[in-house]
Amino acid sequence: MAAFLANVGVNAGHAARSPLFDDGTFVVLPIPENHRWRAPMLRLGDVQHLDAHSPRRWSEKAVHLDPDLTSAVPIYGDNCRTAGRAFSLRGAVKGDVIVFLARLHPRSGPPGFHLVGSLEVDEVLADVTRDPGPGWWDGNAHVRRARAHQTWDSFWVFKGTCNSRQFARAVPFGRAEAAVLFGDVWTWPDHRTALQTIGSHTRAVRRIEGQGEEWLRAACRS
Repeated sequence: MAAFLANVGVNAGHAARSPLFDDGTFVVLPIPENHRWRAPMLRLGDVQHLDAHSPRRWSEKAVHLDPDLTSAVPIYGDNCRTAGRAFSLRGAVKGDVIVFLARLHPRSGPPGFHLVGSLEVDEVLADVTRDPGPGWWDGNAHVRRARAHQTWDSFWVFKGTCNSRQFARAVPFGRAEAAVLFGDVWTWPDHRTALQTIGSHTRAVRRIEGQGEEWLRAACRS
């Protein structure tokens, strides 16, 4: 068994910001798609609880809503074959957990990374190079985009068990938490903020085992 840490949602390079509210609740805004909108892709305006927290000009943008942990079927996809950042997920099997990290912005104060949800792997649809037909994967952003633009590029899709969920409250993830997961081995340069250092080390999906995996799984249960 293993756990994986995946950095998701908009980041410092986007005009939109994922808000963190005073009570610890949050909204993770998805990144824009590189392809223009075409059905069955989603526009941000199609998802009302997200659209309310985004710039007005984003309403018509095609967005990559991934993971989707609030639908009837929890689901996550990634380019595990073609994108180096996701190579580690090729080893994910039933019972493993993917924990999602996002950059959140409080009303006042600097942004920070937080754990925002988890997906316990139930099934894996691997190396999708053609339309698999209807199934539990239909709502995934990679499938939507591929059906719209015929971009079947060997992506993978992960179905979650009933234990998968978006967290009710964001779990702060800073230097201390990074040390628990990865050991106290990172260099923290004075000229970079902790946020920048964590962001650079979590750009790629990280496989976590041992004490770090236990800590992540406990965070998912709390």
